[in-house]
Amino acid sequence: MLINYLPKFMQDIEEIKKIMDISQLEIDNIEKNIDVILKDFFVIGSSKYGTQHYEKILQIIPKLTDSLEKRQYDILAIYNQTLPFTFESLIEKLNAICGEDGYSIQLLYDKFILNVKLILEKKELFATVKNLLEWIVPVNLIINLNIDYNVWKDLYKYKWVDIKKYTWNEIKEIEEIKNKVI
Repeated sequence: MLINYLPKFMQDIEEIKKIMDISQLEIDNIEKNIDVILKDFFVIGSSKYGTQHYEKILQIIPKLTDSLEKRQYDILAIYNQTLPFTFESLIEKLNAICGEDGYSIQLLYDKFILNVKLILEKKELFATVKNLLEWIVPVNLIINLNIDYNVWKDLYKYKWVDIKKYTWNEIKEIEEIKNKVI
């Protein structure tokens, strides 16, 4: 409390107590604002205002449906673009964005093709990964970026009667259907 910084004889004066109570509210507000400002120094965990500031600097226009966390990952993807770009650094950047189990990657050297497949749970990061790949991958490589949707070859063990209770979208996007015994 602010009043504890005063000498004892001043702490007992009623007017001083009122002044200190009002001042304490302002000090608390200032401390709260300082915490927000300190968090805004870092991309992850920054406030909405801090995230908007980073987006303005980097000229990023977020979608209205993007969460604050996704917007922060978009910012990090741009900040993490440092030279030299190697296959190992690409994997590090994809691990930072999607997690180690969030994607699969295959480089076909002889055909100059890079295949990247995101898992279904990371499909909202598709545009972020696409921008990263377009920035990092050399232009002589063909980029195949896909989402690992369920495909008919994964469902061949089922009879039509078993899967007709699901919608097309559920069959395509629910991971459990691929692994489930119906």
